[in-house]
Amino acid sequence: MKTLFIGGTKRGYQTLQALLEAGHSICGIISLIQDSHELERYEEPIRQLAGDYGIPLLETRWMKDRDYAAIIRDDMKPDIALVVGCRIMIPDTIYTLPPLGTLAVHDSLLPKYRGFAPLNWVLINGEKETGVTLFYLNEVMDGGDLVGQKHILIEPYETAPELYVKICRSTVELVLECWPQLAGETAARTKQDYTTGSFGCSRTPVNGMIDWNRPTIEIFNLIRSLCHPYPGAFTFLKGKKIIIRKALPLQNPPRYSGRIPGRVVAISENEGFVDVLTVGGILRIYSVEHEGREEAASKVITSVKDCLGIDTFDLVNRIFALEKIIHALACP
Repeated sequence: MKTLFIGGTKRGYQTLQALLEAGHSICGIISLIQDSHELERYEEPIRQLAGDYGIPLLETRWMKDRDYAAIIRDDMKPDIALVVGCRIMIPDTIYTLPPLGTLAVHDSLLPKYRGFAPLNWVLINGEKETGVTLFYLNEVMDGGDLVGQKHILIEPYETAPELYVKICRSTVELVLECWPQLAGETAARTKQDYTTGSFGCSRTPVNGMIDWNRPTIEIFNLIRSLCHPYPGAFTFLKGKKIIIRKALPLQNPPRYSGRIPGRVVAISENEGFVDVLTVGGILRIYSVEHEGREEAASKVITSVKDCLGIDTFDLVNRIFALEKIIHALACP
């Protein structure tokens, strides 16, 4: 069974490597170029695999720079295709070409968390379980027939990069288990009910801003869902952005009847942490990134008079000042 591989990232690279080491025939690789801000890149490792095994390789970002359908049909001639580590929609002119279909691995238990950033969303929402799903591509997002799934337990304080390691491992295991069945055309195939399940919105760095008027566990979940190498959950200190890199909810916090969410209430110079009020508890911050450097929180947040977040009083004053300037410029 000749397989066309489409994808990238660590998860895609590890899956491709595992298929090759297991002796499966890869007739072509379309390597998807990662975003420019990503520090851990896998274009070169995929390039190396293609060279070592003598596999035709194409590299692209959007699959719009060549006639990929013609290349796949006339040159690669795959029986089946596999998509892993892909952040674009594969057009029907491509996924319908292989006679045995095109499959993808999605990092959730479909039909839950179709769409974007499922790894981050399950942590933000405090889920106890996630997984990976092997399914056929069709005309709707993450809606094709299911072939197999692996369940993954989420530990209470697990971070996004820690969960990603599990997702990579489970992806490889799932593909290796199902690929011989697909070759023999004996793999299970279960239709999805597209009226059930859920979707995740795409996320951008600005979606990581902390709202201190939320419960402690929700803020913590946002922070752990965006740990490095993700952009990070952030707040402001005296108008300057700081990224919270490590924090935990404080167990059995002291009671505050007068509460200002975002207010610093304790600083430990020896242990480096800072305690900050939320809407109903306290978040203990251990490290932050400030001006491109990660430091102990107490090195950056140095006063119990500090209040994290956007200073609304200062913001209103700035708006009034801007209105005065606009008015002055508009008047002759």
